[in-house]
Amino acid sequence: MCFLAAAFLFASYTITVRRAALDGLHAAAIAAVPSLVIYLPLYASTFGDRPLRLRISDIVIQALYHMAALSIALYGRAIRLIGASAAGAFVALGPVIATLISIPVLGEKPSPLEWVAIVVISTGVFFTSGGLQVLRRRCQRGPSGRKL
Repeated sequence: MCFLAAAFLFASYTITVRRAALDGLHAAAIAAVPSLVIYLPLYASTFGDRPLRLRISDIVIQALYHMAALSIALYGRAIRLIGASAAGAFVALGPVIATLISIPVLGEKPSPLEWVAIVVISTGVFFTSGGLQVLRRRCQRGPSGRKL
C-alpha cells in the first residue's frame, strides 16, 4: 500500500508541476522548504546536537546522497522540456540505474532474470518517452541534417 501511495503522490506531483507550468527550481523549492520546516524540528528534538558531532566526511556523504532538491529541480525541468508522461517514464529507470551502479561499486552481479528486467524496463522507457519518434525523425534526415 505504501508503494501505491508513493506512486500516486509522485504522479500527482508530476501532473501538478505540468499544469502549473512551474520552473524546475520553483517546484523544488515548493516541495523542499515545507519539508524542511516540518522535518528539521522533529529531527532536532529526536537527535539533539548529535549530527553536529559527526565527522565531516559522513556529513558530506549524506549531503551527496540526499540531493533531493537538485533531483526535484531537474525533474521539474524535464517535465517542462519533454512533458509529464515522458518525464514520468524515466522514473522507472531508477532501479535499472541502481542495479547498474551496484556492479562496479558493490561488485554485485545481476542474475539473468535481473538482466531481462533491465532490458524490459529500458525498452519500455524508450518507447514511452517517445524514443521511437526521435529515431524516425533522425532517419528521415540525411547525413547533412536536412530532410531527404
